[in-house]
Amino acid sequence: MNDKKRVKYTYIFTIIFIMMFLFIFQLVFYRGIGTLREIYIINIGVDMTGMIMGAVIYICCLIDIQKSGEEKRYLLALVGVAYVGLFADACSWLVDGIPAWRLLNIADNTLFYFVGPLEAFFFWMYTRAYLNLNSDIIKLTEKALKIGFIAVAAIRIINIFTGIYFTVDESGIYERSPLYPLSMLYILLVLVSSLAMVIAVRSRLKRYQRVSFFIYGLSPVGAAVITVFSYGLSVNQIVVMLSILVMYCILNVSEGIERAVADRDLSLSADIQLNALPRTFPYLPERKEFDIYASMDPAKEVGGDFYDFFMVDEDHIAIVIADVSGKGMPASLFMMVSIAMIKDYALINPDPSEVLYNVNNRLCDGNVSELFVTVWMGIIDLRTGEGIAANAGHEHPVIKRAGGKYELVIYKHSPAVATIENIYFRNHEFKLNHGDTLYVYTDGVPEATNAYDELYGTDRMLDALNSTPHDTPVEDILKTVRTSVDEFVGDAPQFDDLTHLAFKFF
Repeated sequence: MNDKKRVKYTYIFTIIFIMMFLFIFQLVFYRGIGTLREIYIINIGVDMTGMIMGAVIYICCLIDIQKSGEEKRYLLALVGVAYVGLFADACSWLVDGIPAWRLLNIADNTLFYFVGPLEAFFFWMYTRAYLNLNSDIIKLTEKALKIGFIAVAAIRIINIFTGIYFTVDESGIYERSPLYPLSMLYILLVLVSSLAMVIAVRSRLKRYQRVSFFIYGLSPVGAAVITVFSYGLSVNQIVVMLSILVMYCILNVSEGIERAVADRDLSLSADIQLNALPRTFPYLPERKEFDIYASMDPAKEVGGDFYDFFMVDEDHIAIVIADVSGKGMPASLFMMVSIAMIKDYALINPDPSEVLYNVNNRLCDGNVSELFVTVWMGIIDLRTGEGIAANAGHEHPVIKRAGGKYELVIYKHSPAVATIENIYFRNHEFKLNHGDTLYVYTDGVPEATNAYDELYGTDRMLDALNSTPHDTPVEDILKTVRTSVDEFVGDAPQFDDLTHLAFKFF
């Protein structure tokens, strides 16, 4: 579910909750508060308090989902059903004892009797999803619970005509039947099954997680036992909502603390990664033969793209841009290793094909993660502009000749690095003249995607590059491309790292 839909649903359910809440006020107005017994007023007040609590929890869940992206549909369903239970319970007290509202009383209590099994079932589904259990026995249990729910739903419908669990007499008064406790059996069975899952995987759960599930599983059972033996004080649904609140708070607050620690570590990792890349511009301002600028914008806190440039001797500069398969921390670690190896081998022997050959064999050794990296690496002679490059499965470079346009330089690629040992990487010769500009990039540029799943593409990239005047500084060249990408993508999320580099030869 995207952000716009979440906002839409937040508004929709907020309106629904408010309308249900106002409906109870309307019933109180029609009934007349002076006609209500004191215990009725207490029960209705408790139910309305629970409804306010449920609406807040529901909206908080939607906001939490929007921030974290976690799947919590069963928790949302559980809160929604509990809200309906509180609404039905409040209505049942308001319509009780009025002959003209007898049918409404029957319908409302029938709805109320559906709530308990639904709450238990959604709690089971939420527990299974939270624990990520998908074994055959779990699937079989889920199927049995679904069939069981159909059975208990049918009995509740039959109750309208037979009074198995409750009746509403001609004077509009609700009465439980002696078989009322049987309506709790399915609920008890499902709650026991849910807690059994928690017990089965208790070794991989933390204490707060086990406690939160048991609070929800046991509290409603205790409330149900009380109401079986004492009719008049309705506490089932408020206990359910309070249990959801406690469970939600314990799980989310505790996980939020852990997530904050993880985010801090991830932020430090991102800083380490960025500091490993050249970030001081202009680079070697005393050298007048060239100007260079590069930037990397990771899709996540840490990325798999990287660039590098460094002098291999007084007259030659090495330029590297690469993209590690995958994203996040694994790709970041693979990137850090790759960039260090490439630089080490380049300083020993500044031949791109030889550098990639050695790095490839090193990375293939023990590559259990099966990651790989596409690399474009060039060595440029700053005296003559002559260059030699190797392209290991990377994007085609772009060159603008002085007075001309930016154009793709297309030639046959070698395979990506870290795929197969002992691969020979082809060198490709090129030459830069005074005023020529080299532009290299990762696939995050042409594969940037807008809300309509359209790719930015190399044509738009070239149009953006060619919109820059001949004397545009290299930093502004990259800013122009980035602005063009952002305008094309709009509000769509960034799925890939976006890294590019511009080099102008004088």
